[in-house]
Amino acid sequence: MPNIARGLKRLYLPTVLRASLAIFLLISSAAILYTTAQNFRSAQIQATQALESTALALSASAESALHASGNMAVDEIRGVFSDRVVAYALIAGKDGKVLFHTNPRLVGSYLSDESNRKWPSARASGRRVKLGTGLPAYKFNHILHQPDGTAKLLRIVLHTVPADRIVAGARRMWWTVGGILALLWTVGIMLDRVFARHLRLQQELERQNRLALIGQMTAVLAHEIRNAMGSIKGYVQWVDEKLEKPDPKKAGLSVVLRGVERIESLVGDLLLFSRKETYYIERLDPMSLVRETIDSAVLDWRGTLELEKKPPTRAMADKEKLHRVLLNGIRNAIQAAKDDGSLRISVYPDGRWVTIRIEDTGQGIPAEEIPRLFTPFHTTKTDGTGLGLAYSKKVVEGMGGRINLANREGRTGAVLTIQLPKGEV
Repeated sequence: MPNIARGLKRLYLPTVLRASLAIFLLISSAAILYTTAQNFRSAQIQATQALESTALALSASAESALHASGNMAVDEIRGVFSDRVVAYALIAGKDGKVLFHTNPRLVGSYLSDESNRKWPSARASGRRVKLGTGLPAYKFNHILHQPDGTAKLLRIVLHTVPADRIVAGARRMWWTVGGILALLWTVGIMLDRVFARHLRLQQELERQNRLALIGQMTAVLAHEIRNAMGSIKGYVQWVDEKLEKPDPKKAGLSVVLRGVERIESLVGDLLLFSRKETYYIERLDPMSLVRETIDSAVLDWRGTLELEKKPPTRAMADKEKLHRVLLNGIRNAIQAAKDDGSLRISVYPDGRWVTIRIEDTGQGIPAEEIPRLFTPFHTTKTDGTGLGLAYSKKVVEGMGGRINLANREGRTGAVLTIQLPKGEV
């Protein structure tokens, strides 16, 4: 039970932590956006209230001037509206005739819109408008009640530049908030990447530790099996030598010897895969090594081999181990292509890598087998051990390279790609 609990913890804890980080980013972003929207809305309301307060104050001053003088005190009222924030102001009678205007030439004219003649029943109100010049303004209508019971319309139109500055300042907050959110999400994504990379490294370390333990156990078992097989093989060969050729028992002994040799081959692969490798990295010509490997791999094969010539290049690798990888790859390709198929091998520089491609015209790899190709003891061959590709991956990555096996695009067959660090010129 404790092992199960630890396993579940390792499985779910990373997911919970990453989900918590995502939730934190979402909630933080939503809170910041909501707060900024509220502040922007408050700034708009404050700007409108400031305009309304200014208009009310000017209206009160104008009404006081009228009550004090008892008639149209033009000079006093003009002084009230001399503030630069006032675009213009007017006082109109019930019939819409302009009795006062900050522009004296418009006194005696009539209000242009019929709706403004219904003002006696209207309450004080204001709204944003645009002047004839296209500038924004705030129009405020106020009812002036006279001592004689009559009423007049006071209209004040204010410039909104000071209020708009408040709104513009609040609007600029969105850019600041956008930068903060971008920084927040960038840091969050970087933390997620670092965390994910840490988890991958931790999983890889655990996998390596398991493989190391399995390798140690395998090496011990392989040595014991090899010793036992050596005794069996020696005894069978001794018995075979003692029997005369016509003896039918020799056929059975031959089968036993082939089985023993098969087991010895498997044990050899196990020891090769499980041992701790020591690498002697040197700068070498991969094309020359490919040619040497072809000479030993392509002996009785009757297919077609094409060796693509590319500009000469150098790679950093262990010559002996790379030869073993190439030998395994070329033999696998020959078995897949069969005698009526063809192989195409190319070596070429690819950025900081030197790439070796071994292509065959065989049947290709079943899609369900591709994810497990480099898994130890997994093989699609009836006589395979499943250690060839696993060993190749082990030593190629140990030399600082990369290896991949996949189907060819648009054609039948497979391609083995080996990438090694490029040797300095």
